[in-house]
Amino acid sequence: MLQINKKEDIIIPFDKIGDDDWKIKTSQIIEALATNWNDELKDPISTAEISALETRLGTMLPEGLNLFYQTFGLANIGEELQDFDTIGWLKDTGAADPEYGLDFTPEENELLPYLVTFSDCLGNGNMFCFHSQTKEIYFFDHDEAPNIIKMFNTVDAYIKGCLIFAQADLFGENIAQEDVDKWNEEIIEELIGKDKLRKWRYFSGWEKE
Repeated sequence: MLQINKKEDIIIPFDKIGDDDWKIKTSQIIEALATNWNDELKDPISTAEISALETRLGTMLPEGLNLFYQTFGLANIGEELQDFDTIGWLKDTGAADPEYGLDFTPEENELLPYLVTFSDCLGNGNMFCFHSQTKEIYFFDHDEAPNIIKMFNTVDAYIKGCLIFAQADLFGENIAQEDVDKWNEEIIEELIGKDKLRKWRYFSGWEKE
């Protein structure tokens, strides 16, 4: 089973979903997480189910997300990929209602009608969404402004980041999880920058140093 004993052990699963070795590297992480948490692996999702979801939404999924679903289904990636019944337009979820004290900027109000939720961030009420036209990935933060921020150009980059972070649970016997957290965050900071890292993982001890 995959164990992280040094920073170099952390697997970077792909640059782009669909790369030559992406299935092998991603499988290694997902299977290790399932073993670690005594979970069953998820079944791949059929093209018919994906097509039905796209018809219900009235928009196509990002290409990388479509391929990930067909290969690994709603796998544990360290954050919770939403069930197909839950995926929907952010504006219709209730989470973005003004009654919750959210004061969207004009720019955020322009974005809101285009955002489709697909992943819950660590169970804290925040969500990741894809833009129905550009397929870029936005972070919805119900706790603090900015409430909507573009986080990634592609869903591939988001899933890659999740799979890197998730390896913190796979630390070896002589390594503390805090060490792996630090290594992971160093890698992610190189990919997306410190400001976006802090927005995404604002609770981490590393961020408070």
